Amino acid sequence: MTPELIAMLGGGVSGFIMKFIAQQAQSQTRLFEQMLKKQKMADASADKAASRGGAWMRRAITFFVMFAIIIVPTVLAFTDIGVSVQKETNGLLGLFKGVKWETVNGYVILPEVRQTALAIIGFYFGSSQVK
Repeated sequence: MTPELIAMLGGGVSGFIMKFIAQQAQSQTRLFEQMLKKQKMADASADKAASRGGAWMRRAITFFVMFAIIIVPTVLAFTDIGVSVQKETNGLLGLFKGVKWETVNGYVILPEVRQTALAIIGFYFGSSQVK
């Protein structure tokens, strides 16, 4: 190979590498600008959501769940109000299953109410740890 050919190939390769690096830098700049725009839009959306009054709704839900878990069972413990609950029964040698209804005195706390209470407690204690 002649020195002119080597110089031409070397120039071509180095030009390609420099152009590639410049395009990568330009691509990262555009990506960064898009991320900034996206973050501004997310901040604006969060500000709109915060101004809708969602805090009062969360407080109302919390109040009613705690009311259903703490106050209602206490009040109903002193009354004779019956609650019907469903119980599965095993029939003949466990082959035929049936449903039986029984009336119990007191107040039944459903698993959904307990899960909601756990979520509320976790949310409030978790958010207090962040502050």
